[in-house]
Amino acid sequence: MADSPEERQHWRDILKAFDGYMQYHVSWGDPGATANLSYRRTTAVDSPSSPSPTTRSSCMTQLAIATSSRLLMRVLGGKLVLGMSLADTRNSEFIDLMIQDPVFADMLAGGDDDTAASAHSHDHHEHTHSHSQGHSHSHDAAEHSHSHSDSDGEPAAPSPANPKPKASHTARDNQQDKVRSTLRSFVRDWTKEGASEREACYKPLLEALEAHFPEVSTRGEKKVLVPGCGLGRLAMEIAARGFWAQGNEFSTYMLIASHFALNQTTTAEEHILFPYLHSWSNHQSTGNHLLRSVRVPDVVPADILAGITPGNFSLVAGDFEEIYGPTHWFTPQSSGSESDDEEAGRVNQRGRWSAVVTCFFIDTARSVLNYMRIIHGLLEDGGVWINVGPLLWHFENSAPRNGIGSIELSLDEVKELAELVGFDIKHMIRSPYTGIPDSMLEHIYNVSSVTLAAADVSVPSGSRRRSRPPTYKPKAEPRDRV
Repeated sequence: MADSPEERQHWRDILKAFDGYMQYHVSWGDPGATANLSYRRTTAVDSPSSPSPTTRSSCMTQLAIATSSRLLMRVLGGKLVLGMSLADTRNSEFIDLMIQDPVFADMLAGGDDDTAASAHSHDHHEHTHSHSQGHSHSHDAAEHSHSHSDSDGEPAAPSPANPKPKASHTARDNQQDKVRSTLRSFVRDWTKEGASEREACYKPLLEALEAHFPEVSTRGEKKVLVPGCGLGRLAMEIAARGFWAQGNEFSTYMLIASHFALNQTTTAEEHILFPYLHSWSNHQSTGNHLLRSVRVPDVVPADILAGITPGNFSLVAGDFEEIYGPTHWFTPQSSGSESDDEEAGRVNQRGRWSAVVTCFFIDTARSVLNYMRIIHGLLEDGGVWINVGPLLWHFENSAPRNGIGSIELSLDEVKELAELVGFDIKHMIRSPYTGIPDSMLEHIYNVSSVTLAAADVSVPSGSRRRSRPPTYKPKAEPRDRV
């Protein structure tokens, strides 16, 4: 999972962020909760009697405060404080289950100077899912809101004056924001309440994929890649339809959560979660919205995937451009077997995939052209790229990184660029996508669903593409998917 001390420390930092959820929120580390709940607590317990004023003006002021307190106390009382505390506890218990896996135990318990390495690299390790009762170790559409942050909220680097500094308040706030966002992502992928979102986003992708490969008997030979797979539901649904499916996710927060959802859940709706607990705005009611609970999961992955061929579903941790880009494109020494696609332990990704399926993903790129070129290079002859999502560019108005800014295009420009890269647009529809149900504020995306076929490239029989890769070197920038 983590080969270097730096990566091991990174995973430990994220696990400790999850582990610190309860302490952070109970101690009012959450700024929004601090202001709101402290006022509600004060209002609920303060006596409406006013002190003896020294002037008529101060007397009127104290009278107004006392009157306001009485009115607000009738509305607020102490019920919310109790409800929030109980909900925080349930969320914390859910998180404890997520991170108590023995795979993570040594990292969470280890010190900051622990340099012991585990067996595999975080950047390039493939986690194959087992769906027996034992559930062996394995690993986004990511949260559909976007962030311009370039970090995972890691603590400050050590210095001689402060060899083991604690995470700054800003870093800690950033980490807990990602923890809360990860909890909200469970709604979309693993609850009944998320069915409408999955209907809007995942259904068009699945229907297009099945239409392109109608022969069910041969789907096991079709390799489908799902970059930015989040909590893994879309990749699982693709595998359940008979395809050889692999998800890829960059966010460590999402990797930890998806491992739990896919491998550690054994009964439908066995866990209770309060995903909207820390968003205070636009609730129609406190009890039914702010304190709304959901049950996870709506289905058991082991049951859904019981009939698939072992090894036909996996997820890979790491950066999409690094793992699947030109550094992993090469010409095999010979042809005819999967082993011929490996060179020095690296899998040849060029021309390996029958389909690439992206959901709310392409706008995470600093350069969508890099993404398109890589996707085109990954596809075999007759391969297809299927995309759903808006163009809410992650890095819009963000500072350039290493002198390189971001590129934001309109849908028309994206389509034109795709054709120049070598795609033929076969089918395109638009469908509405709405976020939180019953909220007083709804974000509605008219997302595009596009099926693009890679232009035909002549390849010798029985071999992968041997044409020269594009002469460019993509910049693999850290991206925040949570």
